[in-house]
Amino acid sequence: MADPRPKLLKLVALKRQKAEQSLAIVQTRLRELARELDALQSELSKADQGGDIQALMLASRNGHAVRVLREMDLKRSEIAETRLHLHQAREDLKMILNSEDQLNQMGVKS
Repeated sequence: MADPRPKLLKLVALKRQKAEQSLAIVQTRLRELARELDALQSELSKADQGGDIQALMLASRNGHAVRVLREMDLKRSEIAETRLHLHQAREDLKMILNSEDQLNQMGVKS
């Protein structure tokens, strides 16, 4: 019967690759959310930077600022949730890397 350890090392390597991809996806999503939040903050600050008082009154009456603030709160909560996913993805990758190191220390060759 063949030694199952090389297959185990390949399986761990595949899991590592998947974990690295998941981590990259979560990091990309976090960067996207941060850019979206920055855009909303910029939009809100542009509305605050003076200009036509009638335009500000109209925007206030139509709830533009309230909508932008609500969207900013949603983005912040999405960022917080994504950070939790990022932390979990890092922990998963650490665990897989530790398993790979243990197999390498045991002298398992692929």
